[in-house]
Amino acid sequence: MIALVERMLLLHQQRAAAQTETDQQLFQRQIDATDEQIDALVYELYGLTDGEIQIAKGTPPR
Repeated sequence: MIALVERMLLLHQQRAAAQTETDQQLFQRQIDATDEQIDALVYELYGLTDGEIQIAKGTPPR
């Protein structure tokens, strides 16, 4: 978890320093993927069910 958070901080710095739209988009995709990994770890840590995860994500339960 700590490594993912550190990666997220670095990616945000890199995105802010990126000089082209393409590079900014690349870093944003990496940020989004890292965010999903962090979310998955949190859901696992708290033992959330699929329904609870859907509520946390703000999507209607299935």
